[in-house]
Formats: sequence, C-alpha cells, structure tokens
Amino acid sequence: MPTQEQSQKRPKKPPACDSCKARRVLCHPQPNGAPCPRCVEKNTICTTTPVVRGRPRRPIIHATTPPTTFVETGRGSSLAVSSLSPDSAALVVDHAPNCPTLNPEFVAHCFECFEFIPQVSHPLIRRTKIREEVEVAAHELHTLPPQSRVLALCIIAVASLASFHESILGPGPRPKSLVDREFFSSNQDFRAFGLRRATAYRALRSKAIKSAWEIGAMLEPTEENAMTCYLLDLLEQSDSCGASRPYAGAYILHVRALAPRWRAAKYTESDEARWAGFLMSESLFATARRMPMLITQHDQLLLSGPEPAPLDSFLASLESSKKPGLQVVWPSMKPYALHVVSLARQLSETINGEYARLNPLSEAAVIKFLSSLTHLHSIASLLLTRVDASVGATPDDRMPMRYEDGTADTMARACGYGVVIGFISLVLPFYRELELRGDEGEPRTRERMRLFRMQARDIAVLGLHELARALRYLPSLHYTPLNWRIIYPWAEFCAERAPDGVADLETIVNELKIMGYSLDVLSAPQATQLIGRLDAYLGKSTEPSPEPVQDFLNSAELAELFLPLEQPWIGVSGDDGMMLDAPQDAFRFSQFAGE
Repeated sequence: MPTQEQSQKRPKKPPACDSCKARRVLCHPQPNGAPCPRCVEKNTICTTTPVVRGRPRRPIIHATTPPTTFVETGRGSSLAVSSLSPDSAALVVDHAPNCPTLNPEFVAHCFECFEFIPQVSHPLIRRTKIREEVEVAAHELHTLPPQSRVLALCIIAVASLASFHESILGPGPRPKSLVDREFFSSNQDFRAFGLRRATAYRALRSKAIKSAWEIGAMLEPTEENAMTCYLLDLLEQSDSCGASRPYAGAYILHVRALAPRWRAAKYTESDEARWAGFLMSESLFATARRMPMLITQHDQLLLSGPEPAPLDSFLASLESSKKPGLQVVWPSMKPYALHVVSLARQLSETINGEYARLNPLSEAAVIKFLSSLTHLHSIASLLLTRVDASVGATPDDRMPMRYEDGTADTMARACGYGVVIGFISLVLPFYRELELRGDEGEPRTRERMRLFRMQARDIAVLGLHELARALRYLPSLHYTPLNWRIIYPWAEFCAERAPDGVADLETIVNELKIMGYSLDVLSAPQATQLIGRLDAYLGKSTEPSPEPVQDFLNSAELAELFLPLEQPWIGVSGDDGMMLDAPQDAFRFSQFAGE
C-alpha cells in the first residue's frame, strides 16, 4: 500500500503544448483541456501532442533495397496526419522508403543548389533566415526547431530537382557541379536525368508533406510555416493540381496575418517590389488554370502598396522618359507586376473565372481586355528594348544565374524574363477562352467573336516570339523546372500553328528538353510525343526519312503534324507518378480541330 508521504506528492505537471515547445518557452498547461495563457494571448490553437516514449521500432530493411543507401519502414508512405510528436518527426524523416540520407553533406549540397532556383528570392526566405540557421546548426537538421526543420526539408525537396548528387541521380554519368560546362554542352539527352531522379524526389517531397502535417504548418501563421506552405504548393504544382490548393490557401492566409506586423516594422520599397513579383506569379497561375484567385485587392495593397498609374499613363511616362538604360527598368518592375495582377483579376472576374463562365461571354469585357493587352505589350516592348541594350547577347558558355548575386546583368535578365512571362501568361488563357466560348450566342455575335478570336490569335503569335526572346535571356544552363506549366502550353500552340520563325520553335523545344534534366518527361507519353512531332518539323527526327526535308515540308504529313493531339492532356504521369503540370479543360485542343 502507498505510504502517506507518497500519497501527498504533488501531481505531475502536464506536458507543454506544441506551440510553446516549438518556441522553446515555458508553458503553463491548464486543467480540463483549456488553452494555456500564452496561446490565448497570441490567439493560436493550443494543442498538445503526446510524446512517444520508449525505444523506436527497428526499421525493416527489405532484401531488394540497398542497405547502404535506402531503408524502408513498416509505416509505409501515407501522408495522413500522424500522432507523432515533433521530436519524433526526425525519426520518420530518416527512415522513409527510398529517401536519401539527410546527412550534413547532402543538406549542404541541396542548399547550394537552391541558390540557382528562382524561389530563393522569395521575401520570406530572408525573413526566416533559414539559410543562416541551417549553417549555424552545421547542416544537422535534427538540431533545428520543428518549424525550421520542416522548412529545410521543403527546400531540400525543391532543390532536389536541380541536384546532381549521387543519392538523387543514382549510379551513372552525372555533372560534377551545376556549372559543369563540359558535361552540359554534350549532345546527350538530359531527359534521362529526370527519370533517374524521380524516385528520390518523390520520397523527399513525401517527407516534407508528412512532416508539415505533423507540426501543423497550415494552422499557425509564422514566417517559417508560410514559406513551408508556399513550397509545398510549389511541389504540388510540379506534379498535379486539383480543384483546390490547400497549401496555397494556407500560405496566403499566413501572409495576410503577418503582413500588418511587417508594415509596422521596417518595410522597404524593395520588399514591396519583391512581393509584387510573387503576387504576379500567383495570380497568373490561378488565371491560367481557370481557378479562383487567392490574391485579393487588399492583399495587393498591404504587401505592395498603392495602385500604380493607369496603363495608358504608364506607357506615356515610359515613352517620354529620358533616363538611360536600366534606370528606367528598375522602377518600372513593381508597377508592371501590379498591372499584370490587376489584368489577371480582370480576366478571371469578367471572362474565364467560375462566375463569368456561368453567363454569356461579354463583348465589352473582351474588347476592354484586348485593349489592355495591346497597352501591356507596348510597355513590355519598351522595357525589353532597354534590357537588350544593357545585356546584349547571351554567350553559350555563360554561367548559370545565382538569383541573389545582385549583379546588374543577372537582375536585368531576370527582369526581362519576368516582363515577358507576365505578358504571355495573360495572352494564352485569354485566347483559349475565346476558342472555348466563341461559338455562343446569335450568328452576328458569333461572327464578332470570331473577329475577336483572330485578334487574340495574332497577339498570341506575338507572345510566342516574346517567349523565345525571354528564354534567350537565360544562360544555356539554368534551373527553372517549375516553368513547365508555362512552356508546355505554348509548345502545344506551336503544334497547332507553324510558327513564323523556326528559331523560336527550336528555342522552345530545347527548353522542354532542358527541363527534362529536372522533371520526368520520359514517363509522360504525350509530352514525349509532342517533342518528337516538333523535332520532326525542325528536321531533327532520329529516324531517317525516306523523303528529303523540302518534300516533307510540302507534303500532307506536315498538315497532320499540326493537328491537335488525340487526347487532351490534363495531366501526364509516369508509372507511379511524377505528374507534369499541364492545362486543364481550357486547353482541350481536340475541340477546335474543325476550325
């Protein structure tokens, strides 16, 4: 029987809540499941995850798995929310199937690769100071706080799309570095590398997703969690994108909650300009996929400041400016990006959005948007003329861009690329929507819509040329794998309409092949088919042709080359699935074969 001394012992203090543990501060648990005072003060959800005690189960190593590289557990790869504590998440990270060992050498390698990917310029990367934090921890992930550890995992998963590490690519030839000119200038097909990296990439992405759910990254608005949600949405875009985007929604909600605090502290014009660029990217993605826009007018004002001058005034100021070269480009990037955001919102609300598609297509909205696109293209042309005069031609052996190196040449090329992407990413969704809905209404209405569609097609042809121009701003070696969702629809547009310049088509086809270094293009049959058809048009078919090229160009086979694909490509995947992003029903070209 217990003694009186034992019965009078004070009850054991309940465990600290997850939020206090993540912040490493003293927690004051309340009885009956009430939230602790600190969570009440910060208006956060107070949850307490039970800590798993005892020795962890020994992982089961399958006979077919190389024991020195990959290990597999009996837990499988489910992405459901787990009851594991943040402290035990590191065990899951280290013992997932087919996942590279996350040792300091590999982590340092991935963070080095991340410097060559455009997402390194996101404003939240600077606010989280994740790179400095990982360096201080000597690249040992298990020593980081939970939120920082999960963000580091997301960065590693994104960086694995550019990595040349043996644990990513496996055995076989691979570059010595991301600046290995000799290797990348060879004539080999780099699409084999996307196939080789797919398994390790999927494992790292699954780790990042599972770990984010375990710490509730979607629930608590912090800079680390906001950046985690942004990268998880980015990883989802590289595979597939459903009707909803939960990570993107959490990312925007976190930023919306944090932005007033940023404004109250030191918030610079540079911060506003950086956010304008990422708001533009988010708006264009939603518009291209005919999905609801997550960016509101209030978000735009809060993050990037007041509305710029109207398009016609902006154009007039550029035409009358006497400033030399890039002195005109730098201050123009923020208003240009905000105009693109506004036009994306206009396109969604009046032409191709969910509500707009419930009603007949508005002629007034089409005319207004055509006029706006004309103004935007004139502005883009003026800015690109300044960029061209400053950077000149891109040497074939130019080093890949480190997006944070701050040199005028790198910044000018990035600005030129962004100007073009902002324009062309509005043009093609608009043209496709007119193709989808141009036959609505009375005969006279249909005839007017046919004329509008011809005008939109002419603008799209200009956009195709501008896209090739933008790709030439990039060095021969570059790592923008998530631009597949931008490039592929334009390649399909090329397959419908023979481009005026063969050089533009060759640039776009080569870009698809370059992205095959990162993405599993070989497991996407229709993507491979499209590249093969365009190669055949360029006279680069690997199979010998019985007829001379000049006869082929005048034959009926050329007409078949530019017929739409038999099946609309909504998503292309490999056997177990690295899904390459592609247009949804807005780009079902088989509907337009009769035109």
